[in-house]
Amino acid sequence: MTNQDIEKLKRNNLELQEIINNSWDGIGIIDENTKFIYINNAFMPILGFSKEELLSTNFSSLMEDKFKESFLNLLKNTDKSKKYKAEIDLVCKRKDKKRVYLKITISTMLNNNLFVINTKDITSQISDDEILNDYVISMHTDLHGHITKASSAFCKLSGYDEKELVGKSFSSLAHRDSDLIIYKNILSNLENFQEWSGKLKKLKKDGSTFWINLRAKPIYNKYGDVTGYTYLMFDITEEINLNDSSSLLKSEISKAKDEIEQKDKLLLQKSKLAIMTETLQMLSHEWRQPLNLISIQAQKLEINYSMNKNPSKKETISTLETIHDEAIKLSNTIESFQKFLQLKNQKEEISFDKILSQAIEKIGLEYDIKDIIFEKKTKKDLIFKSLKNELIDVLINIIKNSIEAFDRNKITKKKIKINQNQIDDKIIIEISDNAKGIDEDIIHQVFEPYFSTKEQKHGVGLGLYMSKIIVNIHLNGIITAKNNTDGTTIKISLPYEK
Repeated sequence: MTNQDIEKLKRNNLELQEIINNSWDGIGIIDENTKFIYINNAFMPILGFSKEELLSTNFSSLMEDKFKESFLNLLKNTDKSKKYKAEIDLVCKRKDKKRVYLKITISTMLNNNLFVINTKDITSQISDDEILNDYVISMHTDLHGHITKASSAFCKLSGYDEKELVGKSFSSLAHRDSDLIIYKNILSNLENFQEWSGKLKKLKKDGSTFWINLRAKPIYNKYGDVTGYTYLMFDITEEINLNDSSSLLKSEISKAKDEIEQKDKLLLQKSKLAIMTETLQMLSHEWRQPLNLISIQAQKLEINYSMNKNPSKKETISTLETIHDEAIKLSNTIESFQKFLQLKNQKEEISFDKILSQAIEKIGLEYDIKDIIFEKKTKKDLIFKSLKNELIDVLINIIKNSIEAFDRNKITKKKIKINQNQIDDKIIIEISDNAKGIDEDIIHQVFEPYFSTKEQKHGVGLGLYMSKIIVNIHLNGIITAKNNTDGTTIKISLPYEK
């Protein structure tokens, strides 16, 4: 390297340092123990410490205790064989003892023992969120109608802690005088991508009554998929004449009953149309290869005869047999899809605990599952009507995906948790693994036919798609996927039919 090259490298290095130092974000380098190795100028005003003070301390020592473990786990669980990037929100204590909310993006360096942390001060944004949380009565639910988040204002109004509410169905807070038909109508509207508004009578934790004016609407992610529902509420208890509450409730029930039949029919038609579209896509995929082969073989025969290269009788028969075999495959494909979409089985009384055991037993014939811990929490005495074999197929497809993810991600302590419960008129089934989860950018695609990427093949093929069709169309339920702390959770809601 010439002196000129060395000088150019020095200038580039100085320019890079200047860019980093003048960044609005705090940029630092920490080791595995979170000790600061380097910080830029923006880090100091964010935390209120001098450069020397920060370089002599560990970043984790500035965090509030409840955030330390999560941050350290992110560093500990790094896949050091590839570029690593993660994001976490946490709270630190400044030198003046004030709390500062930070959004931290963690990246590995070429030296895998060091991490770059990009730090944004989001205190102002969080403060706005906290104001909304304290004064706006609201909550979120998942697609199954189960509460995922409740504002402090709602907790104050209802008397519940948020931890007590999360996981409950929204309808479980209904007053005993309420009719669940109203809540079915709410979900029916939301499933049709429509808002719902009306008055509801609710029950506080202490058993007393309160009234809300509710507005509910779907929540969309950046891809346009519905990921849950949001509920904005106003306390109208004082405005309601409690003597007239009975007639008001009857009016809401009558209105709901009038609308719900129409909305159920509309939802069913939409579901069938979506299934027809996806089925056509699947058929075209299944047919493409054999049709290409038939076309190639036929063209080969035509070319040979047109060029007077008369093939032997044996060659001609072999080609025709190939075409015949491929045609049979096409016919079998049609029959398999027809059989699948038009199930002839009748619903029967089943115990989920028993069919789960049958599903695991069948999987054990195909996979080595001795090193997998199955944690089962099921209601053995809960009997309901469903399609037994189809539900077993769904369970097998989901568990197979977890097993393949274990192998792909080289998980040593493999665990699958299966929980089953009854909430209101729903059977809730949750299947969770610790196989590292699915990229958030593609998790919304796992139920699509032939979904796959080169980097990740969780949900490849038709297994989860078939499961979605069985659950949505034949079992009249809902199936969703989301990431948990260590992996993926598939959640199924089925109607409780006696």
